[in-house]
Amino acid sequence: MDSPDSSSQSRAHRVGPISRRRLLGALAVGAPTLAGLLPACGEPPTNPRISVFLAVNEMLPGPHRFPFVLVDGDGGLVTGANINVRFVRLIGERDEFRFEAPAREHVAGASYDHVHADGTVHVHEHSRSYYLVSDVQFEEGLWRADLEVEPAFGSAYAASTAFQVGRRTSAPRVGDAAPAFANLTSRDVPDLETLTTADPPLPALYEHSIVEVLSRAEPFIVAFSTPGYCTSAMCGPVTATVGSLSQDFGDRVRFIHLEPFNLTVARTEGRLVWADAALEWNLETEPWVFVVDSSGHVVARFEGLVGAVELEPAVAAVAGPPLS
Repeated sequence: MDSPDSSSQSRAHRVGPISRRRLLGALAVGAPTLAGLLPACGEPPTNPRISVFLAVNEMLPGPHRFPFVLVDGDGGLVTGANINVRFVRLIGERDEFRFEAPAREHVAGASYDHVHADGTVHVHEHSRSYYLVSDVQFEEGLWRADLEVEPAFGSAYAASTAFQVGRRTSAPRVGDAAPAFANLTSRDVPDLETLTTADPPLPALYEHSIVEVLSRAEPFIVAFSTPGYCTSAMCGPVTATVGSLSQDFGDRVRFIHLEPFNLTVARTEGRLVWADAALEWNLETEPWVFVVDSSGHVVARFEGLVGAVELEPAVAAVAGPPLS
């Protein structure tokens, strides 16, 4: 990661600091972005129509990924931009610049051919663009990310978002033993719609239970995502990413997709209640993807939006010889 130097500090279009009162007030009401709170001075100007949304809910101290999306005033994703991100630690009344890094654009998801009963083929597209700053290092506390955006069309602009780095997480951490759970598989139900809201469902994701693969000491990937009931528009692309990787690694790694919510309750009562598997894994948000090695320990975890560019190396790291 870059360290501050005289050239980086002297750029004329640096984003100015936000007052602590306004910043803390924005966080208190759950504001996802602070674009528009920044002073208008300097170049490039803050774009009031652009909001920054983090594609994760939790930030932990230490190495971390920083995925986000930009959304315009009409609700559309901003794609194709070149973005530099400056990370600032907010301590008391001070803004402490820590490091900066470029954000790379990636795509989560895949497309699938759905063959109907009459033989016609309908292409289902489940993809979503996102920006990622990888391998950042955070300390516990309050932070701000200042974005310098050069869009594919139009003038450059600035945007900003604040976030809290805390130590609390309920989901399994890297190094933890994967919780055993006897989830239902395609062998236990009359059709895959009983198990998933994915459209179309990929059969390979519903052939194995967690407790089975743990007992056989097989590496596996488990995705907790709900394409049908997701409010963040992230679950469909994440499920599709996992499904796409299963076609490349399915002979060496088991792939499991689980709905985080009880589908019976959701479909009959219209309420979202955590499913037993999600409770066993102590999940409080979705989507989540966990990579588990043959010893049954979590070796990688991804919350929120994640594409193959991040997930594939983690899967390849646990892939062994062909499974029987």
